[in-house]
Amino acid sequence: MPQKQHPPFPVVLDLSDNDAYSVLTTALGDYAETARGRAADEAEIEKPNQHQIDFFNKLADIAENLADDVERQLDELGKALS
Repeated sequence: MPQKQHPPFPVVLDLSDNDAYSVLTTALGDYAETARGRAADEAEIEKPNQHQIDFFNKLADIAENLADDVERQLDELGKALS
């Protein structure tokens, strides 16, 4: 049964502190890298589980998309404030 799709909703994060921004973007990047590594590891075993490979790659894509979305929103905010 397909999952019910919900429309996106905004989440407000205070990223005005460079450290907060760094923690968020680094964590997302590290998560994506770890998930891609787990997918690659799974692909190299004798009987790889394609479902696991796809799942880890999906998680990596989500983390990368979240980081891209944060960047996009900050760029748009910067343009709006200038």
